Amino acid sequence: MKKKMLSIVLAAIVGSMLTGCGTNGGKKEAASKNSITVLVESGSPAETLAKETADSFKEETGCEVIIDAVAYTGMYDKLSTEIKAKQAAHDVACMDVVWLAAFADAIEPLNDIDTSDFLPTLQDSGTIDGNLLGYPMWVNSKVLIYRKDLIPEDKVPKTWEEYQKLSEELTTDEMYGTTVFGSGSDAVCSFLDFACQAGAEGLVFDKEGNVNITDQAYVDALNFMVENANADYTPSDSLSTAATESQELFTNEKVAMQLNWSHQYPAAVEVLGADKVGCAPMLAGSDGVGATTGPWYECVMKNSENQEMAKKYVEFMYDHNADYMDLTLKIAGRTSVYKDAGDKAGNEHTTAVLTTLEAEQSQARPMVTTWAQIEEVLVGVVESSLGGADINDTLNTAKNEIESIGK
Repeated sequence: MKKKMLSIVLAAIVGSMLTGCGTNGGKKEAASKNSITVLVESGSPAETLAKETADSFKEETGCEVIIDAVAYTGMYDKLSTEIKAKQAAHDVACMDVVWLAAFADAIEPLNDIDTSDFLPTLQDSGTIDGNLLGYPMWVNSKVLIYRKDLIPEDKVPKTWEEYQKLSEELTTDEMYGTTVFGSGSDAVCSFLDFACQAGAEGLVFDKEGNVNITDQAYVDALNFMVENANADYTPSDSLSTAATESQELFTNEKVAMQLNWSHQYPAAVEVLGADKVGCAPMLAGSDGVGATTGPWYECVMKNSENQEMAKKYVEFMYDHNADYMDLTLKIAGRTSVYKDAGDKAGNEHTTAVLTTLEAEQSQARPMVTTWAQIEEVLVGVVESSLGGADINDTLNTAKNEIESIGK
């Protein structure tokens, strides 16, 4: 009987310890100087690297790393809930750049760190009201991925006009020249990519904070997308095409080129072979090369009761940034990492991204708390335009909607 009671007590203690670790989203118990809890996206390189480096961090500092892996769709809500409740459930959180504005007040600034090796645009996109909110983990941008067995190096397109002309030339009964992203957030990023290239100064908002999507750069961007979607050199289902669908067409040898996220390049090489796949920087419009970026940051939470150790951890992970190049996406956040990686076969996309990010017209999406609502409006802009709606009318309506949403 005593043994049975002892087992029950031990089970209760273990259960409460597991809940306190935060592995299933439970509230963290009283802070321990010997542990920190880190929120990562499940199935992502962030989860993989956090697990691979946890033992090394413990050996170096004596601190255990407890990893709370959550699906992307649940991460925002989880952070929002604990911040509102003023609960320090996580000491460190890995965040999509579009969340930073919403959580800025709950993130501890890291203003005294060395940013000299940040990839271009990453210091600006991680800074709000003068405060740098985290170390970059990786950045992604779209690049040109093409069939190099079909396109000689001297024929690789650099401009909108060259891209359209070559897309037409490459189209056969079995293969389209390229694709158009008309679905979801990928479509919005493509729209903003082209707006960058057409001369947009500030995405969605100008430097004074005014909504600028009726400017000529956005009109030109949408016209470019509509022209491509209506052409015979793209599939007819652009409204249901995004990054995944385009990549599938490319690896199935149904399209000759695509403007897709850089991590799709090594994935395509793995399927088709290095002799068939090449990559190049993003296209240039009337104002040159440009793209909108997709970085993630590792942030220290203000409510952390073990903040000094959390700061040591994010610095430790930044020191291990090169390790991301050994993982599935093969993207990172440091200039030195991209330069070193670009010299190795299979990592040519890092050179293409670096060139793209160094272009003056490359810029981040707006750092506003209402981005989720604004993005929905922009999805509608692309869908309506590709569906045949008047571009100027569509942009004017969207401008009014975004102004009513605010920042």
